Amino acid sequence: MQQKWLVLAAASLIFFFLNGATFASLGVVLYSMIRDLHWSQTEGGMSFSILGIACGVASPLPALLMRRFGCRRVVVLGGLCLTAGFALAFATSGLPAFDLAMVLLGLGYALAGNIPGVYLIASWFPHSSRRAIGFYLMLGAAGNVIGPPLVAAVVASSHSWRFNWLLMGIVAAAITLLCLIVLRDAPGTAGSADGPVAVAAPGSAASRTGLIPWRDRDAMLTRQFLLVATSMTLTIAGVTTNSSVAVTHLVHLGMTPAFAAFILSLVALIATLAKGLAGRLSENVRPSRVLAAGLLLQGVGDIAFSGGRGGSVLGDYTFACAFGVGWGLSYVAANLVLLDYFGREVGARILSVVWMVSTLAAAGPVAAGIIADRFGSFSPIFVLYAALLLAVALPIFLMRGPPVRAACEVVA
Repeated sequence: MQQKWLVLAAASLIFFFLNGATFASLGVVLYSMIRDLHWSQTEGGMSFSILGIACGVASPLPALLMRRFGCRRVVVLGGLCLTAGFALAFATSGLPAFDLAMVLLGLGYALAGNIPGVYLIASWFPHSSRRAIGFYLMLGAAGNVIGPPLVAAVVASSHSWRFNWLLMGIVAAAITLLCLIVLRDAPGTAGSADGPVAVAAPGSAASRTGLIPWRDRDAMLTRQFLLVATSMTLTIAGVTTNSSVAVTHLVHLGMTPAFAAFILSLVALIATLAKGLAGRLSENVRPSRVLAAGLLLQGVGDIAFSGGRGGSVLGDYTFACAFGVGWGLSYVAANLVLLDYFGREVGARILSVVWMVSTLAAAGPVAAGIIADRFGSFSPIFVLYAALLLAVALPIFLMRGPPVRAACEVVA
């Protein structure tokens, strides 16, 4: 098998595991931990926030470390943090130790997740990077679908949340060892035997004109970068808010908790499939327009989900389909826009800043709670999200690539 396919398989495997074993399934394990360790709901919920904040704050680290050590070492370091975090969660008997475990898991997610993964795949698949990245993100997202029921089965069959953390730690160690053996930095990049060489991504402005790539600081000051960062923050805020309040919202509209859980699972499944299609679609349609379409579909889904007329099953299925497809398209296309506009090297590095900015999305569930307390319903937050998404979708649809500076401008 060619090395690039081994790299794609290993990077996809650890991203699948990251999603399934951390954010997606943490709530399943917390239910048992809160009961057995006599924590309050607030104390247990805070650990979820700590995981998200640690991941967001650590997002710039992969880009900084990749330049010096290469992607392979960064991913392996992330795997070691994951292993240590799961081990500490297994041994925990109180909140301080468990919160520290969440910090380690958040750090591991940032180091081994999609920031080095996207760069690795873009490096190894220079002529089909959009399709390969879409496939990678789809496989990673599948962890969100498979992780929760799998973890629930582990906890139920073993009658122990500790066994779940022990099993996750063993799996994390095994996948980390596999990445150490299989992953390789592409020739001509940092960490490879050939040393770092700055190469613009195929199809980017730099590769088309032969001009030099962007610098990180200058790229982050462009209107295009700010629009992509805003779109990802709104997308993640919507996903986080839906996950936290959907059950309560639908029950308030007359649905059952089981139906609400099914709708959330359906959204995750559709988003996973859409991520696989987004890369292929972006080969024929400009990624910025794929991103705009994704934002538009999310807005349509939020309006259907708001239940302005009391809610309906049809509206809920419309939400699941529209929001799921929109989430998948937006998630992949945002990555591809940065690579397309700023090149592989710079695009992958500033992607980490996008994820750090999107940490602001953690305020989404809080805002939803405030609105529900004020108006007696979660519906206004979904209408607000729809308005913001549609407002950002139009300028992104019309967006063009930023001008690439000539070498003489940089020297000057």
